[in-house]
Amino acid sequence: MRVFNRAVDLLSAVLRVVILLMATAIFVIIVVTVITRYGFNYVLSWSEEVPRYLLIWISFLGGAVCVDLKDHIAFDYLYKRFPGPLRAAVQLLINAAIFGFGYIMLVYGIRFVEAFGGDFMESIPFTNVWYYTALPVSGGLIMLYSLRDQLNVWFVGERRLEHDPGHSVA
Repeated sequence: MRVFNRAVDLLSAVLRVVILLMATAIFVIIVVTVITRYGFNYVLSWSEEVPRYLLIWISFLGGAVCVDLKDHIAFDYLYKRFPGPLRAAVQLLINAAIFGFGYIMLVYGIRFVEAFGGDFMESIPFTNVWYYTALPVSGGLIMLYSLRDQLNVWFVGERRLEHDPGHSVA
């Protein structure tokens, strides 16, 4: 479990860096757009579309990372309401529900990409597959993170609740 947890922690750290870089790119694009629009009376054709797609990726990847960090407060509230012996069963139900949600995102996201990914973006010469893929990718990550949590409950007897990205159980 230790190697698996460390690999998933590394993946989460990489995802957080990617999300930070995407947010930085949005900021830079918007600042450049404001400068070119008001300073030079010129607007880049893709200056509205690219930040929108980056925001889609940030939202979906960020949601997956939040599953790993246990930032879904409603489930923690439910989990903490039960006495110790029932918590394992509640934890299994919570992780199964989260895993199921990730599965739906993965399966129907793949179908969505197959159906509409060939369409072209509005202002740049790329297909929509580049941003529609955020749905199945984040679904797979959500499945991975909920599976990891449940495996840790079963084999390590521990549930990670704290915000400690460097923390690996077992």
